Amino acid sequence: TIIIPVVNRYDLLNRAIRSIPRTDRLIIIDNGRGIEHATSLDSLRDHDGIRETHILSMPESLSVAASWNLGIKTTPSSPMGWLLLNSDAWFHDGAFDAFESATSTEKITLGGQPGWCCAFIGANVVSRVGLFCERFHPAYMEDVDYERRAILHGIDVTHSDALRSEEHTSE
Repeated sequence: TIIIPVVNRYDLLNRAIRSIPRTDRLIIIDNGRGIEHATSLDSLRDHDGIRETHILSMPESLSVAASWNLGIKTTPSSPMGWLLLNSDAWFHDGAFDAFESATSTEKITLGGQPGWCCAFIGANVVSRVGLFCERFHPAYMEDVDYERRAILHGIDVTHSDALRSEEHTSE
């Protein structure tokens, strides 16, 4: 399951989604309340590599932690875990496969710059660490808090270089 929160920059969201070669389930948390007007998103439903696409339009903007938690709570039986992807991040050719090969149900795998622009949270990690703290509103440090809590629970946190910093830039 891939979870992507987005606020208004649907052009960047499209780039992120086009870089994903396959997934069983894509969940987009629309915190900008304008995704229905983004005509370029019509292609989402026709992406050959994505079996299911769910767009959750929020009545008000959630924090990033609340968005991630909503995606996880919406798919509690995700067998491997959850890939959290910033809407302005993307995978260059071959990077998705490289990143995916570094993931496990028992650990957190971080990729890109900054490290949490792409993060895989293994299914067994959430059962031990719990969800993200939503008190860091609207954002900042919820990822560091989660990483530290995971380490305290004996969870391995690894870094993948699948998203190279020179190829991941915010616009």
